[in-house]
Amino acid sequence: MKLRQQIVLIVITVLMSACSSQKPMPAVDYVDLERFMGDWYVIANIPTFLEKDAYNPVESYRLDSDGSVATTFSFNAGSLRGEEKIYNPRGFITDKSSNAIWGMQFVWPIKADYRIVYLDDAYQQTIIGRTSRDYVWVMARTAQISDQDYSALVSRVSELGYDIELLQKAVHTVSKPVSLPEAITAEKVEYSAITRGKSERAVVHKGRYSYFLNDEKVRQTMLTDSDSKLLAQVLAGIDVVAIKDLQAPSKRHQFDGAMVTSVAITANGKTHRSVTFDDDNPPQALKALVHFLLTVR
Repeated sequence: MKLRQQIVLIVITVLMSACSSQKPMPAVDYVDLERFMGDWYVIANIPTFLEKDAYNPVESYRLDSDGSVATTFSFNAGSLRGEEKIYNPRGFITDKSSNAIWGMQFVWPIKADYRIVYLDDAYQQTIIGRTSRDYVWVMARTAQISDQDYSALVSRVSELGYDIELLQKAVHTVSKPVSLPEAITAEKVEYSAITRGKSERAVVHKGRYSYFLNDEKVRQTMLTDSDSKLLAQVLAGIDVVAIKDLQAPSKRHQFDGAMVTSVAITANGKTHRSVTFDDDNPPQALKALVHFLLTVR
């Protein structure tokens, strides 16, 4: 679909949602625009149609001399390795006393409702909402946040009147390609999931990827250079020693037969195993790694 057609659909969606009657959504009292500028990683959102199946989503702001905000929204489409997509809407401050209520313009003259409804004192975490409560964005200055911080932000989204069942976590690699932390060398990485009648396992060992379904080897291949670099980048964002202490976001595997899942990382001769979690809902810190291990081709 061409970009112009996509923008027209956005405008139609915005117009339709603006017609609904909703209780007011208060914004924060004041935003220091200079401090707010820069990169914000989308941690979770109720996505617009443009953002569905978006990986590594980042929103970047730059304050222009005319007082408007040049915005760059970028992401990889479909996977961590997907084509990079970039959109450039422009923000217009409509409440100059607080700087917290904007009109976000994808196409002239429509300015979509965009309001900063939560912002921590350190300008490290924020929530962007809309009075129509159709879309919401939970964002942070870093690509990963703690599960505790994530839960607190989700609670705030719920308090704003959103249906948090619609909230989707974003998958990120770390913000910049970096090496593994000093003295940590991952020798083996393994994903395993099991339930009655089914098991699944994905292993990376010495640069070789193997995938097993019900204990039968289905695929084996050497990682490409790009996949090896991506895996290193993903692992660089994980505190290997602390994975055993992560909290599982949900525990359906204890009750309804969901697959009991864990990740193990062997580093410097010692294996560190994560908590068990539902196969479709890993801890935030492990989400990019799980996605990588299940999408190697």
